[in-house]
Amino acid sequence: MKNFGLLAIAGLLASGIMQADSIQASLYSPFAPAGAAPVIVNLSGITPVYQGTVMGSGYMISFPSTGYNTGVVQGAGSGYALPVAGVTGTTPEYLTGGFGSALTTNAAASGNYLSTGTGEVVITFSAPETSFALLWGSIDTSNSLSFNDAADYVVTGSAVQNAAGGFVGNGYQGPGGSAYVIVNTSTPFTQVIATSSSASFEFAGVSAAASSFTTTPSTTAPEPEMALLMLPLGIAFLWFRRKA
Repeated sequence: MKNFGLLAIAGLLASGIMQADSIQASLYSPFAPAGAAPVIVNLSGITPVYQGTVMGSGYMISFPSTGYNTGVVQGAGSGYALPVAGVTGTTPEYLTGGFGSALTTNAAASGNYLSTGTGEVVITFSAPETSFALLWGSIDTSNSLSFNDAADYVVTGSAVQNAAGGFVGNGYQGPGGSAYVIVNTSTPFTQVIATSSSASFEFAGVSAAASSFTTTPSTTAPEPEMALLMLPLGIAFLWFRRKA
């Protein structure tokens, strides 16, 4: 019975430990957000360069800090470049629309995407999400994504470069310089802020979803360190109970 009790307590403690915030990156293999009923950002039908509020099903995009080339853009311009979604031989391919859309080698036929320019892009979701996917263009160390989850998780361009196998070089605009990225957070977020301290942060194919492994915003699971501290207390409790 003693062993069973210890295992039961260890299992209960372990069940409260949530997965850590994490990222994955791939040059040419898209990630779908983890969870059911994903929110897909749709930028079609918008005439670039657009810096007004974008309203969609389950999300809102705003540009509270606007600068040069901040907003919804299309094609390649001065200060921003198309995120590369694939490659045919040595020819880059681009998304024709949002998340999951077909690819094209014709830049003129590519879809709209988002550019921070020297400002910022704020995506606000109407429901808590825990998984965020995007195509991160010409990844630069000055780029970053900030999440308003419990940990205020920040994903830097440097971290994405390190995670993307075969990445070519900082800010490279051709094949091998962009990557599909998925960010999973241990606690829910409702807002993602994209910024860049220099040049521009371009991204497309944005989607988000809520994973089942996380808690709701009002529930906080113990950190791994706290769980380890609690384990001896559980063992001591069982020992005293057995002696009684």
